[in-house]
Formats: sequence, structure tokens, C-alpha cells
Amino acid sequence: MTAAGPAELVFVPLGGAGEIGMNLNLYGYGPPDRQRWLMVDLGITFGAGSAPGVDVILPDPTFIAERRDALAASC
Repeated sequence: MTAAGPAELVFVPLGGAGEIGMNLNLYGYGPPDRQRWLMVDLGITFGAGSAPGVDVILPDPTFIAERRDALAASC
């Protein structure tokens, strides 16, 4: 145990979990107030007629954008 609390491993799917395309998965490790993040498989999907006028659909990266200093790597 550290002064900041025990380290945790967390999984945060920001888009596309269980789908083909539009993926954005984050893995965080560390005490809740000092987690470091690994971003895996940032992808897109195409509108394909399900949303008229929309060609490309992206996941919302706001969560990790607000924590970009704690982003250790992306792949």
C-alpha cells in the first residue's frame, strides 16, 4: 500500500467494445489519483447509411484528453 492508496488496474472502454471499428480502450494502473494510462486500438467506423450525412464515426476521447499527461503510451 502506498500513501496514495493501493494500486488498481482498470479498463475503460470509450467506444466500440464488442464491435468492429470505433474502438478506443484504455487500461489504467496505479493509485486512483496517480494512474498511468495505456490507450489501445483507437479506430473509426463508417456511417454506412445508418446516419445520413455522416461519413465517419469516432469514439469520444474526452476522458483521456483531460488526462493526457498521464498517458504513458498508445498502440
